[in-house]
Amino acid sequence: MKNKIIIKDVYSRQNKIYYDYDIEGEEQFKKLFWMGELFSVEYNESIEDVPKSILIIPLICNVLPIAWLNNAIIYIPELDYTFYKSIRLIKKGYEKMLPNLEFKAKLKIKKKVHNDYEASDRVAMCFSGGVDSYSTLISRMEEKPDLVTIWGADIDFENEKGWEVVKDFVQKVGMERGLKNVLIRTAVRRFIDNSELEKQYHDILKGDWWLVMQHGIGLLGNFAPYAYKYKLKTIYIPSTFTKYDNFVCASNPNIDNNLKFGNTSVFHEGYEYTRQDKVKNICDYVKKTKDKIKIRTCFRSLDGDNCCKCPKCYMTLFAIVSQGMDPNKFGFKFNDEILQKMKESLSEREFLTPIQRSLWKQIQNSCIENEEKFKNDYHINWIYDMDFEEIPQEENRKEKSIV
Repeated sequence: MKNKIIIKDVYSRQNKIYYDYDIEGEEQFKKLFWMGELFSVEYNESIEDVPKSILIIPLICNVLPIAWLNNAIIYIPELDYTFYKSIRLIKKGYEKMLPNLEFKAKLKIKKKVHNDYEASDRVAMCFSGGVDSYSTLISRMEEKPDLVTIWGADIDFENEKGWEVVKDFVQKVGMERGLKNVLIRTAVRRFIDNSELEKQYHDILKGDWWLVMQHGIGLLGNFAPYAYKYKLKTIYIPSTFTKYDNFVCASNPNIDNNLKFGNTSVFHEGYEYTRQDKVKNICDYVKKTKDKIKIRTCFRSLDGDNCCKCPKCYMTLFAIVSQGMDPNKFGFKFNDEILQKMKESLSEREFLTPIQRSLWKQIQNSCIENEEKFKNDYHINWIYDMDFEEIPQEENRKEKSIV
């Protein structure tokens, strides 16, 4: 039986988009979707005047990767012509990233719509409050980007308490800098069965579905209605990795930079910088401007704050230490007790995935560059003797919140 995603209708009511669709085909294919809650997107302002050919883009961006790997047909009532043209180039980006996989799907579109508008000078960016986000914000500050924060990606769709913390955090950042906050609640990780996707594809992809297949266009598609409303020129998505890394991630320039809708384009920002470069950029900016920056990096904490005991918190706070700055001034709790636990976890070779090992090596190199400055500092000098090249890995361990 042919696998099909049949989109019957899409419509908006004030600030929310509703989608009506059916999934047909092989049982294995149908298992990938959770039909208990259909895909939806909600904004903190009205999007009622946005045409259906644009409203449909958030869903298409999130079903395309599944359709490609299952040779499915997507039935679409109407679609923005510019976005339609970009799909072929996006697919090429995936094929370049995963050359051993076949990407096959068919789009049956009743109506292609030319949504031509003169783009304004207005821009927007993905903003979570992490290292990548702040590095992009600092680089693009003069353009006064709208700060777009997604609820449903790193903060669970139902985690209202954690979202309130994040919302207050990002709105404070926007208010202090005179920037507009855009808040989007989306079912990007809710309308699919993540456990079934992991079961079917983790060994094939050698990584989790979100990172390898969905992250990138899955987030960016949610911008389309907002971009149409305000005729945005550019959307910036902060890079997760760098051109020097050898890791597979669905958010990369070969994919993101090919995404277009209406007259709005996307730019994958900061790909030339390592994570340690970004931390240095942030620290240098704070030294120069005296601006107060609180980094929100932890995806493990349920309350939306930094737990200061997970691998990602450890890496980020110590990256700040390696720049001669105090992590306590960046939203972390750092003291001798936390330092000791961090040293023990690394000495006992816990936690580290290949990605984390690479990031710790960057931090170590930063400390080595400043060895004369730090050689008598017990907070730092222990890291010189660590060998991050030969930390054994457990085959089945995976850390989803990597960077």
